[in-house]
Amino acid sequence: MPWIPRKKQMDKQTIAQSMAAYREAMIQATVALCAIPSVKGRPETGAPFGLETKKSLDAFLALGADLGFTPVDLDGYCGYLDWGVEGPITAVLGHLDVVPAIDGWSHDPFSPIVTDDKIIARGTADDKGPLVSALYALKALKDEGFVPKGRIRLIAGLDEESGSACMHHYSEVAELPSAGFTPDASFPVIYAEKGIAHIKIQLKSQPGQSFSRPDGHGQVLLAAVAGQRANMVPARCDLTWQDDQGHVTTETYAGKAAHASLPWEGHNAIGVAMATAAQRPGAHPMVQLYQALIADDWTGQALGVAGQDSSGPLTLNPGVLKLDLERGSLILDIRYPASWQVDTILARMTAAVAPFQATVELVSHTPPLVGDPGRPLVKTLMAVYNRMTGANQVAIAIGGGTYARAMPNIVAFGPSFPGEPDVCHQVDEFITIEKLLASAAIYREALRELAG
Repeated sequence: MPWIPRKKQMDKQTIAQSMAAYREAMIQATVALCAIPSVKGRPETGAPFGLETKKSLDAFLALGADLGFTPVDLDGYCGYLDWGVEGPITAVLGHLDVVPAIDGWSHDPFSPIVTDDKIIARGTADDKGPLVSALYALKALKDEGFVPKGRIRLIAGLDEESGSACMHHYSEVAELPSAGFTPDASFPVIYAEKGIAHIKIQLKSQPGQSFSRPDGHGQVLLAAVAGQRANMVPARCDLTWQDDQGHVTTETYAGKAAHASLPWEGHNAIGVAMATAAQRPGAHPMVQLYQALIADDWTGQALGVAGQDSSGPLTLNPGVLKLDLERGSLILDIRYPASWQVDTILARMTAAVAPFQATVELVSHTPPLVGDPGRPLVKTLMAVYNRMTGANQVAIAIGGGTYARAMPNIVAFGPSFPGEPDVCHQVDEFITIEKLLASAAIYREALRELAG
């Protein structure tokens, strides 16, 4: 029988109680997966996204097989665990790849630490912990004798953080689900996702010239480097200077990492460094451009792209900076309103940077997901969430990008609860054990509804 909570509003601890029997197993599974440094690497035979991502897939499939589910590896791009024999597929889509673990961690990010109330490691929140929650939701249903109508498929991808080529491969070689969700965002249900554009601003010196104008102190900015991926707020920026004696020094500026869709939750080290460099006469043209058009503004006002719709405001994150004496480039992660067109953003930015003799280039683009909050899948999941929590929430839109864009009739659903801080892509990323269990309880009931 399904677990029916009392009518009053529930806290996570109460919801988590129904999964208490799986607590230790879920902790151990999360620790084992998060000990694998599954950052995207060099393609290898059978491992198109690197050996560590493949290792994480092997570990996940082995874990699922031990619990009684059927494992399938799709050429090292992704894999899945199946439950059921035939019929339509209800799917849960999660990912095992993680973003790089940058400087500033209090411990080795791939040596998970378990405290009384949380697990700390890269991937705990995004997205290995949530995959474990979904897996044990299936295990709980199986243990109570539930028989799905059709099949339930838990799909694990390996390239969500870098373009979702894993799900493109799945769509080419495997059967698409009829409905499902991805545990890679927040509760309640995400019905729309903003567009994601990575746009590069570029500067080049004239032939035979360079940007080597000395300032009043006889210094020249030789180089600047910050960021590994545009979808992270960079926590470090290095500026290399040379004085008129030929001495070279490197200055390091610190910030705070955050997910690019929530730039206000971090402190961008590029902005810190550029503000300092701008105070020195003869600043590099990229420094001048940055201070004039970006500075500490994440709305894109000076670039001419600020605005919002029902999915929320445009957000902007300067994610990757590289400059030297001949050129400069800055990659921005822009999350734009779901009703907008990326061509309009490019045109406005082109006009804004023209006075600096700079150009813009669209590096990558993920169109927005425009959904209907009234469609059956959303209504079903919302009903489960509100019943389980005793809340009266409505579906929402986000700036993050998930696997919901990769397949039809998939929405993002949890695992973060309203009001919780976002720790994805941050130093000392963690998941609370309470959330691990509570989200599993909600996923259990969601799968019961979708596959029952």
